[in-house]
Amino acid sequence: MEEHIDTGIGESGEVVMPELPATLTVNTAQQFKAIGDTTRVSILDLIKYEPLTAKQIGGRLKMPAGTVGHHLQVLEEAGLARVAARRLVHGITAKYYTRTARLFIFDFPLEVASGMERTLNFLTQARDQLVDSLAANGDDIFCKTGFPHNRLSPERAEEFNRRLFELSYEFATAEPDPNGQVYGLSITYFQAPPYLQRPGGEWQDGEIESDMRD
Repeated sequence: MEEHIDTGIGESGEVVMPELPATLTVNTAQQFKAIGDTTRVSILDLIKYEPLTAKQIGGRLKMPAGTVGHHLQVLEEAGLARVAARRLVHGITAKYYTRTARLFIFDFPLEVASGMERTLNFLTQARDQLVDSLAANGDDIFCKTGFPHNRLSPERAEEFNRRLFELSYEFATAEPDPNGQVYGLSITYFQAPPYLQRPGGEWQDGEIESDMRD
């Protein structure tokens, strides 16, 4: 016999995905430590779109539910994940987790990670997910890529930066389609290395960077 013991369970028995806040600023040492593990990053990606139990997550990631439960506890204590629903089945309480926002905006202090380290971490995560998707789907995968260059004035460079940030924000915080597929968007906009610059030109100081994590 099944008993609903908390909110988050619909009238027909399905677990309801709650409305998540658009953004959460990540800025504490505990939060940075929590998201420093690639498994926990994968868990956060999974529970953005549907509430899942440790057992369900373990099935997706091919790891024991107990291991997933430990990671969920770390994420919950850091304020990055929360219990969205509970269901009592045969005397055992199943907890369904979601993340606490659609988009995490990172506010890194310099002592936590250098700009180079965090940028390369984002690119590595995007590459790893693309490898997995290509391996699973081959030529059938929807994938559009490009790597153009252009010589821009500081004003135009900043304008492109603003537009790219707005596009990324819209993509990451848009209302998910419960019947849709999950897509990834990786944007890296950077000043090209010295060998591509004008000979004798000065390397401009400053960065155009926005740290975001969907």
